[in-house]
Amino acid sequence: MRKVVLGLLVLTGAGAVGWLIHLDRRNRLVWDHWDTVKPGILYRSGQLTGDQLAAAARRYGIRTVVNFQLPGKEMKAERELAASLGIGFVNLPMPGDGFGEQSQFRKVLEVVDDPDRRPVLVHCARGTCRTGSAVALYRYERDGWTIEDVAAELKRQAYRDGHIAGYIYAMARNKPSLVLHNPQTIDDRNGTATGPEPLPEVFPAREDANDR
Repeated sequence: MRKVVLGLLVLTGAGAVGWLIHLDRRNRLVWDHWDTVKPGILYRSGQLTGDQLAAAARRYGIRTVVNFQLPGKEMKAERELAASLGIGFVNLPMPGDGFGEQSQFRKVLEVVDDPDRRPVLVHCARGTCRTGSAVALYRYERDGWTIEDVAAELKRQAYRDGHIAGYIYAMARNKPSLVLHNPQTIDDRNGTATGPEPLPEVFPAREDANDR
């Protein structure tokens, strides 16, 4: 009897684990590749479920969603959900590899730069290539990041190919330094504004007339 009960518990546990894995793969348990680009201004993710998007809108005050997916049922459903939530929706369909048109990425900057439209959430299917490209241009032009900085963030967000950083850098009008991220100029005055206290003058001892 004990063996039967133990066997049932093992099967039940295995079934539960399998179901959790299934849900996780369908992006039901966690927000796929969710990250904060800049608090209160820009966020990024993969495709969220309707409930997850509604929760994100409440938690982070999202006012505009930028969707890079190609037209289809998911895009249409998200557009309708955004309308019901009273938040803006922008669709900029581009290839899944992230090599979209410069005008599309600059549209993202236009939206993010508008205080009335942010916080903004940008996303694609997994939040890596297309989303990474859009965030890369933002990093270059708004945050002054280098290629190395952007490439490191792309890698952290599971982008492995390494081409996007340079591709988007070629679009950047305000190109950052290739040598040092956010270089700092050090200029310690250390009291030199008024100059140091003059040293007392030292003159050779004067011979007194009586000593002659």
